[in-house]
Amino acid sequence: MEELYELLAEKKKTLQKFQKKLTVLGWIRVAVFLSIAYFLLKYFIFESGLQSHLYLGIFFTVLFFILGYFLLKVKQQLQFYKDYLHIGNQIITKTEFDTGLAFEENIDNHPYAKDLDILGKNSLFSSINYCQTVLGKNKLKDFLLNLSLEKAKIVAKQKSITELSQKTEWYIHFLTLAKSLDINGEINHPEPKEPVFKNAVLAKIAVVVIPVLTFGVLLSLAFISIPSLYLTLIFAGIFACSRVILMFYGKKIESISGTLSFNSEQYEQFLAVFSHIEKEQFKEELNQKLQKKFVSGKSKSSRKEIEKLARLLRNYENGQSNIGVILNNFFLWKLNFALKIENQIKNIEQDLPQWFDAFSEFEALISLGIFKFKNPEYQYPKISDSGEKLSAEKIIHPLLYQPEVVSNDFQISQNTEISIITGANMTGKSTFLRTVGINLVLAMNGCPVAAREFRFIPMKLFTSMRTSDSLNDGTSYFNAEILRLRSLVENLEKGIPQFIILDEILKGTNSQDKLTGSELFLEKLMKSKTLFSCLIATHDLELTKIEQKFPAEIKNYCFELEQKNGELETDYKLRNGVTKSMNAIYLMKKFGIIE
Repeated sequence: MEELYELLAEKKKTLQKFQKKLTVLGWIRVAVFLSIAYFLLKYFIFESGLQSHLYLGIFFTVLFFILGYFLLKVKQQLQFYKDYLHIGNQIITKTEFDTGLAFEENIDNHPYAKDLDILGKNSLFSSINYCQTVLGKNKLKDFLLNLSLEKAKIVAKQKSITELSQKTEWYIHFLTLAKSLDINGEINHPEPKEPVFKNAVLAKIAVVVIPVLTFGVLLSLAFISIPSLYLTLIFAGIFACSRVILMFYGKKIESISGTLSFNSEQYEQFLAVFSHIEKEQFKEELNQKLQKKFVSGKSKSSRKEIEKLARLLRNYENGQSNIGVILNNFFLWKLNFALKIENQIKNIEQDLPQWFDAFSEFEALISLGIFKFKNPEYQYPKISDSGEKLSAEKIIHPLLYQPEVVSNDFQISQNTEISIITGANMTGKSTFLRTVGINLVLAMNGCPVAAREFRFIPMKLFTSMRTSDSLNDGTSYFNAEILRLRSLVENLEKGIPQFIILDEILKGTNSQDKLTGSELFLEKLMKSKTLFSCLIATHDLELTKIEQKFPAEIKNYCFELEQKNGELETDYKLRNGVTKSMNAIYLMKKFGIIE
């Protein structure tokens, strides 16, 4: 973090320089404005005015607008460094970033997202998200909801994240440029389709002929005298022809901008981001692969093509200004640039989606890189090809406040298929399940995990912990849980390896039915020929006796309570065996519910 503090201190000095420059330019511009007023008033109002006063007035007027241009550039730089410092401080304090709450609506049927707090307030997404655009946020969400199972992909991602985590200045610069894009909604990529101006021969001829006629008439006025009547008729004829052409192609002209998701200013910002990516030197394969997407394909260079598109779109937008009435009616301005924009879209329509996808992947990977940067004590997991399905030393929940969190060691051997965890209420069973689950999500995203050492076999992750009623679907709590367990079994029958995390299954039935059903379900899992590992928490101590029937495949673990100073307390440490402690009666007596 020391490096980040030093970097922000340096950028703060740069910001202060631009603030001083802005102040100086502002006062100079005021002085120039007063000079304009002085010389023009001297020339036009006072008798003492000389011809030189007029020239000086014109000179200072030009200078006033030139200073305005430089003032705008300084303001842009000033805003850039303000955003840079803002993002840098956000990284330090982890505040104000999107929590992913908007994505929560469609996760009820997801295999693990709801149970493991992947999205929403106080979620994994909110903890690691530093994305500035909806593109990056969507990609990060996709990372967290669709885990990598191939060793090569996970290792490549680990290397990518490590490299990006070390490029502090580069990634804050990237995020600052991304922030300026101001993208909050879905984007619309132009798809290959029939051109709007297909066979528009008249339009292509008109955008050449009409401007040539207009320029020709204007130039001829410098050499010959044209009677005002004839001149009026000529311009009226040009105007009439232009109006007919514009009426005929009006809808097509306006539809061109609708094929693009951004305005010219946003494309200019994309140009800055793409240039920033193209110019960087990457060593790791995944980062190089993403970078090459910006300099390969039909268009060769994203920077040059986006620059061209932004310029054309800027000119097209100028046709909507006050002077656009003249430009459109005498030069067919918007029609001309609409044709050019369509041609440019055709040139890049195949490459544009991959540029935006690579941009969004960089933005998401940067978030994961910052997660590593901020948690140097976390370790990269090792991937097992065989042997232990899971081995964790001093594993903790990455979202809990660390000085107070208790770590645990946990192993699932090659032969063990089911680990049963018992313990009284509030001893840490559910938290431990989520600790294992959320670290697996990090591991299969190529991220370091909250453990001293972590080894695992990549498998599909499946949880059943927070099943709820659905009034809309008419589905009861118990039925919803049964349907969820059915999908789990179906996946195993399809040969899909799974790491399964269950918390108190079959809660919606009586004790005996629950016990029998749970035993039969676990036995059903063990009959599967597909690789799996199941971690299940339960209050039903009778269920733990199944270990005696399957000693090689099932192992019991527990969390215990201890009597201290007349109070029952837990140390949140995982132990071998079955719990011997209970606290329901104790708590009800403590709060005066029973005697």
